[in-house]
Amino acid sequence: MAWIITGIVLLLLFLLLFVCSQYERKHVAVREYEVESPDIGEAFDGYTMAVMADLHDEGAGRRNNRMMAAIRRVHPDAVMVAGDMVMARKGRCRYEETIRLMKRLAFRYPVYYGLGNHEDRMGREPEVYGDAYTDWYEGMMRAGVTVLDNISVTLRDGKDAITITGLNMDKSYYHKFHLKPMEDGYLDKTLGFARGDEYHILLAHSPSYFEEYARWGADLTFSGHYHGGTIRFPGIGGLISPNLELFPKYSRGKYQKGKKTMIVSGGLGTHSVNIRLGNMSELLVVRLKRVS
Repeated sequence: MAWIITGIVLLLLFLLLFVCSQYERKHVAVREYEVESPDIGEAFDGYTMAVMADLHDEGAGRRNNRMMAAIRRVHPDAVMVAGDMVMARKGRCRYEETIRLMKRLAFRYPVYYGLGNHEDRMGREPEVYGDAYTDWYEGMMRAGVTVLDNISVTLRDGKDAITITGLNMDKSYYHKFHLKPMEDGYLDKTLGFARGDEYHILLAHSPSYFEEYARWGADLTFSGHYHGGTIRFPGIGGLISPNLELFPKYSRGKYQKGKKTMIVSGGLGTHSVNIRLGNMSELLVVRLKRVS
């Protein structure tokens, strides 16, 4: 009799966790951050960005409609994308919802799109994914999205400027089980030298290299990739990273190194492990604030 009761309790617990996970996958929390710096020009004081990552082409229909409504209420100056909005794995890919969503966003706001490992994989392996990267890229261009594949754009307002750079890292920096140290000068070689007289925003999909991003010259980095750690524990943080590191240091939230800031999105979707617990899908709203 005891084993029957134990089995029923375990089944009910499993069902509860399943329902919670489905709810957190299908709803989007809006989390707001403020970033203060004396290096933000007066013209960009209050500049507001909606930040998203790791959609993995999910959320078609009602969920993404609610997310669009939340973005409209904020009325951001721009949308920043930190990669992996598409899904490309095991020879399969999806990007149709990503294109639809980007069209809707770019109709209203400037959209700056940095690539993640899934977008890069589509382009790097045409023998596997065929014309998927070309179709996705052309969809971005028709929508009016600015794709930043190791390039930068500078926004100017009078004497003030913000530079936005998108980093598309080499696939070796995404290997599982082992975090490869970033080679000296890699960012300078890949992106060029960061100017010190402009506030610099970096879209870098993996948060693992915050020290290197800060040292390169990124004042504010937007990342994703870790899906918030998949399962989050109060007071502890995320459980696991995509390279199978337990309790990763940068799973979700705002991090500081001196004057440099990194904000890591918990992501909007899942792919290999279709679970979110204590870790609702999230849209970020980030405001810049000039301080003396």
